[in-house]
Amino acid sequence: MIVNNPTKQTPAAEISGADARRERAIRIVRDAAYAALLAAGAAQRTTDLARAVAERCGLAADESGVSLVAPLVRMVLDRDPAFAHTARQWNLAAREGKGQVDRRRPIERTIEELIQQIGQPVAAHEVAPLVAAIYGRDADYYAAMIERVAPTRQQFFVAPFGRVGLSRWLLDLTSDEPVEVELDNFEAPAELARAHAAAAKLDGGPDAWRSPLEYAQAIIAAADEPLSNRALSYLVWERWRDIEPLALFNDLLVTDPEALRPGPLWESAHAREADRGAIRELAARPELAQSALAAAAPVAAVVAPPAPPQTVGDEDLEQVYDYMSRDLRTYRLSEILQEVLESFPGSRTYAAMRDVLKDRMRADPRFVWVGTERFRLDGTMPDGIDVLPPDLALDERVFVDAEGEPIDKLVPPDRWKHLLEEQIQEPLLQTIGDDDARPTGVPERVRIAVPMRHYVEGTLYVRHEDRPFFPLEPDFVSLVFILPDGNRQEVWLNNRLGLVYGLKEWYDAHLPWTGGVFTLEPTDQPDEYRLISTGEIEPALEIPMERLQALLQLRAAAESETLPLTAVLTRLLKGQSGGIPFARLFEELNVVRRSRRALVASVLSSHRGFQQKLDQPGVWFYDERRAEKASRKSGRPKRIREYDEEDVLEDE
Repeated sequence: MIVNNPTKQTPAAEISGADARRERAIRIVRDAAYAALLAAGAAQRTTDLARAVAERCGLAADESGVSLVAPLVRMVLDRDPAFAHTARQWNLAAREGKGQVDRRRPIERTIEELIQQIGQPVAAHEVAPLVAAIYGRDADYYAAMIERVAPTRQQFFVAPFGRVGLSRWLLDLTSDEPVEVELDNFEAPAELARAHAAAAKLDGGPDAWRSPLEYAQAIIAAADEPLSNRALSYLVWERWRDIEPLALFNDLLVTDPEALRPGPLWESAHAREADRGAIRELAARPELAQSALAAAAPVAAVVAPPAPPQTVGDEDLEQVYDYMSRDLRTYRLSEILQEVLESFPGSRTYAAMRDVLKDRMRADPRFVWVGTERFRLDGTMPDGIDVLPPDLALDERVFVDAEGEPIDKLVPPDRWKHLLEEQIQEPLLQTIGDDDARPTGVPERVRIAVPMRHYVEGTLYVRHEDRPFFPLEPDFVSLVFILPDGNRQEVWLNNRLGLVYGLKEWYDAHLPWTGGVFTLEPTDQPDEYRLISTGEIEPALEIPMERLQALLQLRAAAESETLPLTAVLTRLLKGQSGGIPFARLFEELNVVRRSRRALVASVLSSHRGFQQKLDQPGVWFYDERRAEKASRKSGRPKRIREYDEEDVLEDE
């Protein structure tokens, strides 16, 4: 298994000031959690572990203090493979991987590596269970072995209280000359430079101190950051060449055990207080903690059992269900993972936990998947998002004459008047139930011009060509529109209908009845969009209020008098001497009656009274002279003659 090595230090030149303090605070929380789990000998609930961490770090361990530090503990441990999180409990990954590594490795080598991972002297009974997890025998057997070999093997030493340390932590004095001793002990000059900087603050130099222990304690007290044991011992050795590094280490540990940190490092009281302040700051500001964790330098890896695979059990699902039952709304998986299952984005286990949880929730009928990583409880979906509002439905009625023949005849496109085939392809006219466009890719943004009927319903129609802009599954998708004022508006996309519901309140506050325009742009979240509104009005859809009132009156008359489409178009165009552009005519018609584009084109083409301006193709008007002439010729004004383009040209 691979776990973090707490002894790895970031070079001082790379970080400084507040950033260095925060990185150190993260390591302290990590080390405190590791030590607490090691001492406990078993998995711990997050609350219990957070309390132990708070006590070890000198923080408030009451209920409020623990609730503040617990999220930070979760974030720190969740990204560190030295820890395993199973069934809402934390454990050391080294305890979870029995049989996962090569048991042929020498036991003493494994013991040495595990103690190096711990980073400071450790009791035999604490490290023995980690060895047992690898080799499979009883932990007591290995505890007795460690106690037996530690005093006799050169790679170990025995510290106060019977704890076992590593000789590599002590100053190597096999050479006599300072230059050679320095080369034997230090690979990075910065390690020794920090100790020299602390010693330079002392008054009187080494000669002012009566003993190696007092001098070492003074250097520690003067240091603003932790010092390695070898660097501290080297400065003492420069003054007292006859010191015993092990004796100095043991004396420091007995006189001030709180100063020792994994590494092993020695840290002053004022530096420890500054660290506590940094921990409190990170605990109070989760976003800062996330940033600090992301910026923290990766640590070296050592051999250890692999963390177990991530699972979501039935008990976990029950906790998720209870959590969502408290507030019947839409939930993101990220929120559920953090608040219920204690897994955080960016951690090593997050992606696996997210995928497993998503699969379990989609398979459980109590939960409804509503797109990307969003879920709701079954039975809590908003009303109305599964039906087409009646006012948006196409009017498919067939109006017939006295002889039972259709008045509004559908004719093939090759009989349509000039340019109508192009005019009906205008994107603004592609409406729900009458859209023959095809997507050509994923749009970078989508421009929405709101017709009156959608304004009234608080909906928007997603044209076929824009469908890839939004998630294509499931049938009902929860989306968030970030409004211009920064507020977040949940809306619902019905993929079967291509309708977005839930915008009525915003329409009423910010758009005119007809022609209001806004743009949607994607954000870095796949189900969130930024709504941009500049006050633009779409001219093709803009209908003045006076005209709109007249259209609504015509709508009522068309229903009461059961007017066919031909009669409705006639009334729309009569009196409009300047003509109406086709898109505007189609929108006015849809205020009165929802009609298909092809039928509108057919009626315009089948009746001589409907004409386009020669100098403005696409602008339609009603020519009463031609209409009357056509009626006299046919003798049956209500019947629709087949349109003959050449006949009209002759009339011209």
